[in-house]
Amino acid sequence: MSEHTLRHVEDSIAKTHSGDKEQLEAIFSDDGRLIVEAPAGYGKTKTMISKIAYILASGKLPNPKKILALTFSVNAAYKIKKDVAEQLPKLLESGNFNLDRINEKVFIKNYHGFCRHVLKLYGYLIHENLRNIDIFRSIDDSDIETMTNLGVGLTYEDAKELSDLTDAIKDVRGKYINENLKSYLGKVKNHLLPNNYITYNSIILFIIQLFIEYPELLKFYHQYFPIIIVDEFQDTNIINYALLSRLVSEPTKAIFIGDPLQRIYGFIGAVPNLMDIAKEKFGMQEIKLKKNYRFKDNPKMILLDKNIRLNAENHSDPDISEYAPIDLNIFENQTKEAEWIRKKIQDIIKEDEFVKVAVLVRSRSRNVQKIINSLENGGVDYFYGLYSDENEFYIKFHQNCMNIFADHIKGSNRITKLNLRKFYNKVEKAYEGQSTPEIQSLFDLLKIFLDRLTAEYNFLTNEDKINFILDTFENRALKQQMEYVDKNVILSTVHGAKGLEWDYVIMPDMEQYGFPNYYSLCGSCNYKHNRIRNGFCQLVYDKKIERQFLEELSVFYVAVTRARKDIFFSSSNRRIHYSGAERDTYVSCLLSLPGIET
Repeated sequence: MSEHTLRHVEDSIAKTHSGDKEQLEAIFSDDGRLIVEAPAGYGKTKTMISKIAYILASGKLPNPKKILALTFSVNAAYKIKKDVAEQLPKLLESGNFNLDRINEKVFIKNYHGFCRHVLKLYGYLIHENLRNIDIFRSIDDSDIETMTNLGVGLTYEDAKELSDLTDAIKDVRGKYINENLKSYLGKVKNHLLPNNYITYNSIILFIIQLFIEYPELLKFYHQYFPIIIVDEFQDTNIINYALLSRLVSEPTKAIFIGDPLQRIYGFIGAVPNLMDIAKEKFGMQEIKLKKNYRFKDNPKMILLDKNIRLNAENHSDPDISEYAPIDLNIFENQTKEAEWIRKKIQDIIKEDEFVKVAVLVRSRSRNVQKIINSLENGGVDYFYGLYSDENEFYIKFHQNCMNIFADHIKGSNRITKLNLRKFYNKVEKAYEGQSTPEIQSLFDLLKIFLDRLTAEYNFLTNEDKINFILDTFENRALKQQMEYVDKNVILSTVHGAKGLEWDYVIMPDMEQYGFPNYYSLCGSCNYKHNRIRNGFCQLVYDKKIERQFLEELSVFYVAVTRARKDIFFSSSNRRIHYSGAERDTYVSCLLSLPGIET
């Protein structure tokens, strides 16, 4: 590309980003190692795509090398792939950058998708059957009972060993993983692979083993991917990070993008303080995006976003210059709170029949059931999305879908509307007679996903479509389709809502032992680090509970930033204990943080 054309592309990118200083610094920086802090709504994806465009336009990627773009979630990987396919030709103003050309230059996957791809090519070095990994049945390596009943020779002790290593990944216990990795992979290789089974974590661990045992293969990938970009970096777990650390060699240019305040997957192993760790380990220049585009016309929400982040930066004495007013409604009991939520939703819908409202909760509880009862009694149609990554029915549904799909594509692997309909019918048959709200809502998400695959993602190759389906089931990612549900009202957990947006968000049960709940911050505090003032629980900062506070603040921040227009909070003076008894309670400490005005 000529110097004149490059200047034209630079001008086009600068115009696209409206002169945003920090975004343009991240895009045009010649520094080989960048770590970019990108809060929700600050233009992260747009910056990432422009960075890729600039790399290609400036000739910084030699032929026939590729940029490797990795993400934590499946949905993010394929959304970026879609955005790159749509936006790159516009930014480069070149018809030469069609989909085939983009695929020659950029390889976009989530961690598991990347490892599955490598195993399909080189897994035969471990076991011949891995050539056909697409038809393998995926096994949850925390499910001891299922593993011992597969009939493949795994004893209870064997299955427990596999499960224990999964727990070590969740607990970020690197020493235990290193000491037991060889034995873990040996059991998977000897018992599962010959029978076309594979565990979720072994997909990544086998690649780490391959790179250790075949350094020439690792060297090939070092040369093949001289530039690595990672999105959602804060959610990277310990084995993903071990993989990434091997992929980054001394000459590798690396750009890690994330937001430490959106790290809400600590319970499944996201490494604490990872952005700080990586910055030091890889010698990275730090850039912080500063402009909030999601709330650019909403000063109230911008201020709330800013003040929550200031509490994260300095827990004991945040630098607050102006308080953010919030809409908080406090009720006598849970029944009255639930009635208000229903009426609030009805009022919002009356103003705009196409509006989207999400009711986001910390977790499923007796209090949430009151909301469900009120919605149903009031005739409010809603989508049930109270999923957690650890719900048994949610895990099993994805496993069943994956196994049915693996069997289905043995007959015909052409991804067409008709073939996907046949697959969907097979899943329906497997769940015949089961009509719980949870199962029905998962079928709704499955249908949305399959429909979008043949519409919005029809540009993908057939192999990419197969991988998209497998990645979605393997990573239990159907909940990411909730944003496309054709209903005004979504009832979801905050964890299920990450990465999604709605016009309005209602956050109920903002009270002690509700949000936060006992298992997050309240159990650790236990009245030792708080004081009660005017019915509000106020947290007294203490280093002993810093980790729990930051994790809960992250969940709170993610919930708040799911709203495009506004957010409403509610709480009760009495909560329903898990035993069913009512107990007095106080407004959540999160709503009495410095910088929040009720």
